[in-house]
Amino acid sequence: MKHFKIITMGILASILSLLGCGYGNKRATQSESINPYIPVAAQITMDKLPGVLKNVKAGRTEYDFTGICANGVDCIYFMQDNGKFYIDFEAMSKDQLPYLNTLKQFTKEHNYPIIETTYNNTPIDYDHVKFAPVLSLKVNADIDSIVHVGKLIEQTIFKNNDQTIYDIVP
Repeated sequence: MKHFKIITMGILASILSLLGCGYGNKRATQSESINPYIPVAAQITMDKLPGVLKNVKAGRTEYDFTGICANGVDCIYFMQDNGKFYIDFEAMSKDQLPYLNTLKQFTKEHNYPIIETTYNNTPIDYDHVKFAPVLSLKVNADIDSIVHVGKLIEQTIFKNNDQTIYDIVP
């Protein structure tokens, strides 16, 4: 099951990286879509993330993790293990690669434990490594604490703000 989750997350990250999470500043609505049966991701601002994570924790979602993404490069995933949350960032596109070092520096400054790993997903537009790198911030936090960490990452690393609208992924 964990292997399926990891593969699914990589495929979704690949698609989002190719298309861009937010479609620029204009978001297609269901009525504007060419095919009304193509699902459009739910959207939230950071203040709504605790509610989303409560649903994840309670098992009311399709997966036991969720992610947020506003512009195709700022995708972070809220993973859980034994009821505690941590954050993963996977660099599927070359546009995401510079953020690996920035995120490493961020973790040092905030004293967050980090593990460098991979889900064995193939990067979409670079080939200097076989598998896309993943940084896993093993914060092991409750919902309020992990939302705080996610907000810090989005604001300090990706320059998003409280009004940024994120797609919920997957």
